[in-house]
Amino acid sequence: MSGRSERARLAPAPPSRFVLPRRASGVLAAEERALVLSHARALLEQPTAPYCEDGPLQVVRDFVRGRAGFELVEDEHANLLVRWGGTRAPERGEPLLAFSAHLDHPAFHFEGRRVARLHGGVPARFLSGAPLRFFATEGGAACATARIARVLRTRSDDGLRVELAGVRGQLPAGSFGVFDLTSGEIRAGRLFARVCDDLLGAASILATLELLARARHPRPVLGVFTRAEETGFIGCLGLMKSGRLPENTRVVGLECSPRRATAKVGRGPVIRAGDKQSLFDPELTLAVEEAARSLEQRVPAFRWQRALMDGGSCESTVYNHFGTRAAGVCLALGNYHNCGPGGRIAPEFVSWDDFEGLVALLAEVARTFEAEAPRSKIGARLQRIWEREYNLLAVSSARLRRGGPP
Repeated sequence: MSGRSERARLAPAPPSRFVLPRRASGVLAAEERALVLSHARALLEQPTAPYCEDGPLQVVRDFVRGRAGFELVEDEHANLLVRWGGTRAPERGEPLLAFSAHLDHPAFHFEGRRVARLHGGVPARFLSGAPLRFFATEGGAACATARIARVLRTRSDDGLRVELAGVRGQLPAGSFGVFDLTSGEIRAGRLFARVCDDLLGAASILATLELLARARHPRPVLGVFTRAEETGFIGCLGLMKSGRLPENTRVVGLECSPRRATAKVGRGPVIRAGDKQSLFDPELTLAVEEAARSLEQRVPAFRWQRALMDGGSCESTVYNHFGTRAAGVCLALGNYHNCGPGGRIAPEFVSWDDFEGLVALLAEVARTFEAEAPRSKIGARLQRIWEREYNLLAVSSARLRRGGPP
């Protein structure tokens, strides 16, 4: 074999293993668990990068093409909106519930002369020696493998660039590189993958929409799939500027967010009070919490958490900034952005039970969603407290105002 043909051969991709854990949490039925796994696998097997989300976008398009009752809208920035139409006509002024996730993950664009630029947030100290697998944008076929020899000095506002070594195959212009890690492996109750953030958020939307369609859910529900989140919410900003998101939409933004002391892997999906930049809509957040409590009463195995996930920022901040009320739910994530122990690149990981719980929670949010219910529930609680404690307040107020003894 010639040296040239040897260089053209790519090393096999790391193996994957998409097999459900034998122990089930009991939150989803067996057929629902299989459905959730199929959507996760379909998305996780697709390589993705900011501005190169071709594979995941095609998965979403194929989902709509093969199912009745769904409508697909694509804005001028190639963000996708998938609408379950419901089984009844919506009432005038009725708010539309939406779930939103992004389809990209930090990755590299090949720039020529064995130089690639990182798009997304991965600290430079993790990069040297990391293995990469490159894909052609057109068709999505793997075209080369390489490793990062060193990080090149560059302007702080121009992104990190790296020098490649050990290149096998061909690196055409426009190809993009991802960390050469397993697309997915389930072991010991956890899912390890090259990309959890945020293809699992997108997978949870597809699974939820299918479950709602199977149940003939009466109300419309929207799935929003955005691009280029990792470079500053660019796709979401484009969506909001385009005006294609329907008015009176309520958004639940979905993410995989770095685990915290108050939000741990394996303790259920996290209802997110806010992110590093902002707090989210309190009434919509309360509606999600009410859904979690409702599900918990019906399915005791369901677990959930509530926390301020300030390890990063998410698109719910963008939606709220543009006047679209948004809450957030996430999975507590290990090895965020592939930053593993010892300064090495490693697969991200989540609890599989947390992921099944996320899908169950989203379906419950859709079933229990009411426009102004949280506000009225808060008012009812406050009134009950007022009536219970009023006499003590009145008697003590009279005493304090006249300055006498009790």
